[in-house]
Amino acid sequence: MTAIETLGFIGLGVMGEPMCENLARKSGRPVFATDLTRMPLDRLAAAGVKACGSISEVAERADLVFLSLPGGQEVEAVCAEIIGSERRRVATIVDCSTSPVRLTREVASRATAGGIAYADAPVARTREAAQKGTLSIMVGAAPELFQRIRPFLDCMGSEVTLCGPVGCGQVVKLLNNMMLFEIGSALAEALVIGRRSGVDAMGCPHRHSRQSRKNVRPHRPAGRCAPSRLEGAWSA
Repeated sequence: MTAIETLGFIGLGVMGEPMCENLARKSGRPVFATDLTRMPLDRLAAAGVKACGSISEVAERADLVFLSLPGGQEVEAVCAEIIGSERRRVATIVDCSTSPVRLTREVASRATAGGIAYADAPVARTREAAQKGTLSIMVGAAPELFQRIRPFLDCMGSEVTLCGPVGCGQVVKLLNNMMLFEIGSALAEALVIGRRSGVDAMGCPHRHSRQSRKNVRPHRPAGRCAPSRLEGAWSA
């Protein structure tokens, strides 16, 4: 593979804009970006991000393109335009959106058939974490591709984990969401039971929240998800 000299970013929403800014400030590469609205592009100009007028223009100027889009439908449409771009330069697509697993693998297959490497890298945590560059990023990719894109993912996240081949990043992100929803539901039920049983209304939630943080946030060494223990994938 050729060296990655230029980067692209498509989708500058709540998470995409600060991710793109960190990429521009830390990667040491020119970053070309586009979005449906002009305002984030204007704000990112201060970080050196170069605005493009279309998806095709990004594909023509960037070796590696990151996506941060609302969902699978948008990812599929944007990837189709990138793959079909006549003068494209892009050799790798990394989707940081949360997309359906089957669709992710289908789009990856189409990209590969078109000569473009593909990885899914959905993110967890908040906009503040995106601004600070401390996102948790769960990656589905071939090991050699992961090594190539890892330095750029490190610009945006403090925990970057290889979870398996394409689609596995999305699987772990869904499991992450499932765990969070289950924990939230259990805490809400515990609070109701406690109140009905006469537990102090102020003491109950604080006690449970402190103890839950200790129990549900495992220590994780950096690296990849081992087959028998999905270390660090549950942080949000």
